Amino acid sequence: MKAWGLYRLARRTSLRVSASAVVVIGQRSPMYSAFALVVTLCSLSVIFALLGSPFIAVLQVIVYAGAIMVLFLFVLMLL
Repeated sequence: MKAWGLYRLARRTSLRVSASAVVVIGQRSPMYSAFALVVTLCSLSVIFALLGSPFIAVLQVIVYAGAIMVLFLFVLMLL
């Protein structure tokens, strides 16, 4: 992929991270906020992959978007 394409992909991903982070804060429903947090964490892993850190990108998805969000959703279901 050319450098210009990577720049456009990084820019779109950073806008997606910013928008979903605003949704996490501004959403009244905790479930929608949790799903927006998953989108934020997965988009951050794309940014890490674009920066050349594939291990951190995979770790971000497995640990944060996977394990911690499952625990968070489990607590939400108990409420």
